[in-house]
Amino acid sequence: MPKALTAKDANPRVEPYPKQEPKARHSANKENADAKPKSQHKLSKAAAEVQNQYKSYRDIPLEIRHGEVPCYDDATTVRRKLNNILNSKTNIPGTSKKWTQASISKEMEELERQDGAVFYNRNSNGPSARTLGTFLKKKGKMGGGDSPSYYWGYVLCEKLRIWEGGKKTKAREEAEKTIPNGHERSDPSTQRFWCGPNLPPPSLGDLVQRERSAGL
Repeated sequence: MPKALTAKDANPRVEPYPKQEPKARHSANKENADAKPKSQHKLSKAAAEVQNQYKSYRDIPLEIRHGEVPCYDDATTVRRKLNNILNSKTNIPGTSKKWTQASISKEMEELERQDGAVFYNRNSNGPSARTLGTFLKKKGKMGGGDSPSYYWGYVLCEKLRIWEGGKKTKAREEAEKTIPNGHERSDPSTQRFWCGPNLPPPSLGDLVQRERSAGL
């Protein structure tokens, strides 16, 4: 009588058996686990040259005209650039500190100590966290143009642009031609003018494009 097949006989194993690779154990120590390589931001040639020449972005010299750096960006542009820095969540060059309103104001104060104070309106004593917060809330092309944070915000952004190898915009290049001394650091909403007989006051468009006088 034939012997009944068992489950083992119905599924015979075939030699040689496939080699089983040992399963990798998950390390509890994540710090020692191999991390995926992160893409590194490659410096442009211009940025590499500048960063090899200067230890800090603060050390980059800017053009001086009549005692101060000419501001070729209007206040709206400076505000936009400062807000872009805040939203970037990046570190201050050469440090592990993030860009915040507090750190931006401290960098402005350091730039003032390093480069020297300039003329401010009678209600300002220099850059601070308070003047920066007020400046960022202003509206209009030259709204807050009389603030120390407009001037030192421009200086900070300009030095960072050069440090990172950024190029000048067409608007910036045009401003260098039309207002070589930079924007007048004033706010049209708070300016007062004496007008002669039968002379109309300057328009808002004229005010926001006023060039800084040689002595101011």
